[in-house]
Amino acid sequence: MALGREGLLIGLVIGLGINSYVYFFEDKRIISHFQGQSLEGQDPWGLLSLSRKLSAKMRIPNPKIVVLNDAAPQALVVGRSLTTGTLILTEGLLRRLTPQETEAVMAYLLACIKNLNTLAFAVGSFLASSLLAITETLDLMLRFVMVEKKNPDYALSQVFTRMAAPLIGLLLRISIRPSFYFNADKLAGELTGDAKIVAQTLWKLHSYSSTEPFTAPLSISHMFVVNPLTRQTWTRYFHAQPSVERRIRSLVGHYPI
Repeated sequence: MALGREGLLIGLVIGLGINSYVYFFEDKRIISHFQGQSLEGQDPWGLLSLSRKLSAKMRIPNPKIVVLNDAAPQALVVGRSLTTGTLILTEGLLRRLTPQETEAVMAYLLACIKNLNTLAFAVGSFLASSLLAITETLDLMLRFVMVEKKNPDYALSQVFTRMAAPLIGLLLRISIRPSFYFNADKLAGELTGDAKIVAQTLWKLHSYSSTEPFTAPLSISHMFVVNPLTRQTWTRYFHAQPSVERRIRSLVGHYPI
């Protein structure tokens, strides 16, 4: 009986530790993956004023905005609460999209904060990154005894990660429901006043993700507006987002647009 109580106490402490880490530090860990410029003052794209306008409509605090010097059009959102959101956009996205499409992206990212999707995203990221850390360590050990030591992308040198990918992807999809994305799309359409623009933006970003891929860690691919990982390889297991076709159909009732 005493052992059972001790086990329960240990489990409680571990659970509290994990929850505390996810809540206070997971967003910082994710942001550290990217070397971007925080927008403060000079803003040639008008993102700060746009964010203030949309945030006021949603009645949420104005989030931080980080711009990445990357040609691939992509955007994601990080944060654990309404007051800790960070929007991350690439210069490629800001150059390729029209002002209306950029507003649709901003509205979607803010909708994720409003709906507290970002907290679920952080939990999913922690689960995936923790399991990937184990499998990648095993792969690293395996590479020490293989001929292809210097190529971590060689199929056999990723054997443990590739074997575990379906399970990790399943856990990711369990923690992140498709409704998170559908609801954020819908709210973005309501904010911009034009669901078709949101659908058009999703389709455009999906097209760019195939022709101009963005390098992102597997564990945070679900945080992007459109998943940057290709569905043609084993990384397809990390697609937590519903297909762009389903999202567009949900928005405007038909596909293609």
